[in-house]
Amino acid sequence: MLLRGFAVLLFASGFIGAFADEPKPIDKEGRATLVDSAGKQHTLTSMRFTAGVRRLAFLGDRQGSTDEARKGPLALEVREPNSTTFQKGVVTLVPLASVESVKYDYQKLTMSVGVKGQVELAATLQFRGINVFSLEANTGGTPAKFSGGIPKDGIASIAFSGAVPVPARTPVTSWSIQIVQPAAKNPTLVVRNLKALYAFPGGIEQLADSVPVRKGESLRFDSKLKKLEVVAVDQNTMMAAMEVQTEGAAERLVATPLTLEQEKRTGILIGLIGEVDHG
Repeated sequence: MLLRGFAVLLFASGFIGAFADEPKPIDKEGRATLVDSAGKQHTLTSMRFTAGVRRLAFLGDRQGSTDEARKGPLALEVREPNSTTFQKGVVTLVPLASVESVKYDYQKLTMSVGVKGQVELAATLQFRGINVFSLEANTGGTPAKFSGGIPKDGIASIAFSGAVPVPARTPVTSWSIQIVQPAAKNPTLVVRNLKALYAFPGGIEQLADSVPVRKGESLRFDSKLKKLEVVAVDQNTMMAAMEVQTEGAAERLVATPLTLEQEKRTGILIGLIGEVDHG
């Protein structure tokens, strides 16, 4: 995955829509050069993404001096080739400010994302609706709409000006996470700063260093946690069953609520998120 980027391991994503604002266009500053499906080149300004990007609200600062700082930075949602056997399992969130380019090869069903200071990130078009984005922009003073990732009339490429390197972050605890992908021999990746990600009404997101369990102390993501495996998720009862092992203790099965009550608001555990290397 992306060096010092983010990967979200989703397991309650079906509930996100009920706890988020209605989708709104998202502005992207700067200029871009786009090649459409016919090979024609366009210079874009005043870009507004309408699909395929995500606001990293969990990095927002409510006391920030700008609207962007309060809402959190934007990220391009990318599903890499070996990203579980599910349609949407592990999602790599690439900071949009660091994206230099996006290229599509519809015959090979591939997508590549150029990231400032890094090698290109490979992605797949094998799943419908995945790695697709849409935007509105001005080109030569005329409003236009474009989409990428759609084989029939999707764009060929887009290159953004002014990309910046991904900010460095201080690693704490590292984890080895195995992806359920038999075709790739169930690969593992190193994840740092693993946390739980909760979504609250109004587009608010919050990170947590632990998740509650139905009986006993909360399960903390620290060096004492040696193993965690999600074995079942019941979206009717909003509970997940996990096999866990902590330092000096035997493996055990715990029940984890997928909700969190805070300040008279109910948050939904939408997954685990951590910083990962490109690959």
